[in-house]
Amino acid sequence: MILSSLYHWSPTERRTAIRSEGLKPYQAPTVCTGEHVSCYLSLSPDPAVGWKLSGAMDWHECEEWDLWLVTLAEQDDVHIRPEFGPVIQEIKVYNPVPADRLWFVGQRGTPAFEGAA
Repeated sequence: MILSSLYHWSPTERRTAIRSEGLKPYQAPTVCTGEHVSCYLSLSPDPAVGWKLSGAMDWHECEEWDLWLVTLAEQDDVHIRPEFGPVIQEIKVYNPVPADRLWFVGQRGTPAFEGAA
């Protein structure tokens, strides 16, 4: 299976660190704060689905979000979450993804009326 374009949503406040260091597992959680720190990166093949799994879940904690296009490499430790059924919604990547494999796609604000999105 070939996973071409994958996407990751992150709070805008992390943009500088992501541009210089890339995406790293074991960072403080963006959604479901107070829970354990995740040992993987959460990616999605569709930006809208990825939004539902990240920013839309916890929109009140971060008002501005960045969308990143992620290019995987053959050596990446990739796991597809099977619990969503036959449609791939979330991909777990258990290793860091360096900045040279990321493209900044754009930014999104979170209006209050989107809380139920």
